[in-house]
Amino acid sequence: MTTKTDPNKNYTINEFYIKVKGDYGKEKTVRVNDMGDKLLSLITDLGWDYQRMSCSGREVYDEIQQLLGTITEDEVYMEI
Repeated sequence: MTTKTDPNKNYTINEFYIKVKGDYGKEKTVRVNDMGDKLLSLITDLGWDYQRMSCSGREVYDEIQQLLGTITEDEVYMEI
């Protein structure tokens, strides 16, 4: 985990690094730091609750998956 403490402030900075390279349906390269890896893991785990999400929650989840390149822009994570 990358954390930084600003000597002039009383807070810690957590850096998330997620880099997705490649097109959907083709081989992708995903580079992450420890915090980015943890975030991707949590997003993936959230998919187990997809059916119980509200309609707007599913839309947001789909958009996150589209940004990560897991699904294309015209797809949804799961048909309900």
